[in-house]
Amino acid sequence: RTTTITITMKLTIAYKGKEYDFDATERSTILDVKVAVEHATQLPPEALKVFFRGRPRADDDQLVLLGVKQFNKLVIVGNPSWTPPEAEPAPGEAKGGPKSKLDEILDSIKPLEVEAKAALSNGSSTATQRLRLQELLTQKMLELDLVDVQGEGRERRKKAIQTIEKICLDFENLG
Repeated sequence: RTTTITITMKLTIAYKGKEYDFDATERSTILDVKVAVEHATQLPPEALKVFFRGRPRADDDQLVLLGVKQFNKLVIVGNPSWTPPEAEPAPGEAKGGPKSKLDEILDSIKPLEVEAKAALSNGSSTATQRLRLQELLTQKMLELDLVDVQGEGRERRKKAIQTIEKICLDFENLG
């Protein structure tokens, strides 16, 4: 009859200034460590590198064979060669990832346009309110000028600039 004894050791894992406790067995590997801290780092195992005694360690290295002992510390850093997979675009986002700089600026202009049109339509806006909106819209127009776009983006930028110019002109005509 054979009895198997599993030795468990407590380790500390350091990641971005925080420390996490980890229970390992003599058969635990570096990959096991990465999987155990995946929830804390919010990164998949392939996005992490584990260092022990100042050296990066391979995923299939067993902790015991590396000389890891009870209460030792392993350091985890982000893997600079890892790139996240392309995610499905969220509604309202352009295909290919996060919003472009143009989309961000256009989105930030919309509430200013609504406020400006409301101020123009009810005619009860103060000079200070009109000047503030005019200044903010002019800043957005300058931001749009700095964005390098091609094709459809160029037309969208042009239309946004024309809209801002029209609102500013309407404010000036109100006096």
